[in-house]
Amino acid sequence: MKKVAIVLVGFALIFGIFVGCKKSTGPEEEKTLWTIVAYMDGNNNLDISLNGNSYTIADAQNLELVGSTDKVKIIAAIGSIKTGGIVKYYYIEHHTDELPDSLSSRVLRNEGTKDMSDPQTLKDFLAFVKNNYPAEHYLLIIDDHGGGWRGACVDNQNGSGNMMTLTQMKSAIEEFGKFDIIVFHACLMSQVEVVYELKDVCDYVLGSEFTLPMESILGADEWLRTLVDNPSISPEELSRSIVDAVYNAAVRKGKKTHFAAIKTDKIRTLAVRIGNLGNHLVTESGSHWDEVVDAWNNTHYTEYDDPTFIDIREFVNKIKNEPHIGTNPIIKADADSVISAINKAVLRTITNVAGMTRGGLTIYLPSSHDQFDSVNYVQLAFKNTNWYAFISKFIANAGGGGGGEEVTISGTITWPGHGLINQTYAFLDTSHTSVIVGILATPANADGSYEISFRLTGTLEAIVEAWDDVDGDGEFSVGDGIGWYDHNHDGDCNDMLALTVGTTLTDAIIQLAEITGATIWELASSRKNFIQIR
Repeated sequence: MKKVAIVLVGFALIFGIFVGCKKSTGPEEEKTLWTIVAYMDGNNNLDISLNGNSYTIADAQNLELVGSTDKVKIIAAIGSIKTGGIVKYYYIEHHTDELPDSLSSRVLRNEGTKDMSDPQTLKDFLAFVKNNYPAEHYLLIIDDHGGGWRGACVDNQNGSGNMMTLTQMKSAIEEFGKFDIIVFHACLMSQVEVVYELKDVCDYVLGSEFTLPMESILGADEWLRTLVDNPSISPEELSRSIVDAVYNAAVRKGKKTHFAAIKTDKIRTLAVRIGNLGNHLVTESGSHWDEVVDAWNNTHYTEYDDPTFIDIREFVNKIKNEPHIGTNPIIKADADSVISAINKAVLRTITNVAGMTRGGLTIYLPSSHDQFDSVNYVQLAFKNTNWYAFISKFIANAGGGGGGEEVTISGTITWPGHGLINQTYAFLDTSHTSVIVGILATPANADGSYEISFRLTGTLEAIVEAWDDVDGDGEFSVGDGIGWYDHNHDGDCNDMLALTVGTTLTDAIIQLAEITGATIWELASSRKNFIQIR
């Protein structure tokens, strides 16, 4: 037995030596430096508008011209309206001379029919990539329709036809972690509000101030080649390379475009300074609001722009050139600080539209109430700058109020399983906290219909709520019914609306629920004072 043991030990030692030698002398496993994550939504007209073929597939073929390497992996989720909205995950390989609507790259997974405007679809894809293709750096491409702060990714096959909102997109990305770069191959996405919303989930946002042509100007054949040849390139240098490649692709194809790269770590300072400028334009313009409107009118507008977006750099420079507001020391200091912040935030901006420059970022500034989607706009994180209040004042002075000073909110109050009594009220709640500050209480009709109408000269933030005072004690108490207008249908009672001059809101349906003392409506003593102004 002793002899056997010695032999076995000796064998183990020899085996260990050989294993060790093999491990130390063999080739090292290639480390992935970049994973390119392409979310390509073809569940809309982009899939059929290239002479019946797909622009979305053409974008993917642009990625195939370079393809993945050991150090650069390209993973794409591609939806197609032609297949009923089936979404497939691809490992993008090097393939040239593809036929229209054909991809030779390997299919990793068939997800079946998916709504690509649903943030869960994006979230699932990002989780798949994170679990299977880890890397030192990540770049996300959003390839579809875009609408600036309104969002991106439209699904006309399995979705509602609405875009994925920026808040939804941010939420989906947050679970993945942080990207080095997010590239929007989509219209109108180089905007202050967009970058501000995404500032915590990436280091650089790349996009266009303009509407983009349907034909691909992604330029991936150029910038991917740069990356594959030098995978240790920094995110900043890659961002510059992408901007130039998009520009070059547009020039080659005879398309007009703009593209920019924005540093997210500088956007908060810019947002604060824009907010200061907006506030001081309200307080300092006095009788010279015509000059603010004049600056807006003189800011370039092209056929490639959204009529409610303006280049913030050019607009501020026009403000500085006005004879009265431009020489106001407070406004001038604010304007200079905004320009300085833009210079620090914009890494690169370029356009091939003759006769103008683009500062790199637009901002929302509609000129009429009909254009001002205040309800959705204030859902953005950018609301904290108070820019929406400046918009309201600007609209009033631009002559675009579209309804005078009267604000009207109407709809129906329901309480499933209960009948409404004659002590049911609709009201506005102006509190951002758990304390209810009710104003403008209006009795509802017997059928639950209601109308709140009042005059407004500025902006009022409020949640539209309703209350059925079952026991008639004039206080919120257990057994009463209470509810709110859930504008975004997310089930949360935080739908604070920015009501502006001329706002008309119809079909604001409020569903009541019983106060039980153990729900979100559990009442502290501070919530029992209901202020009835009317």
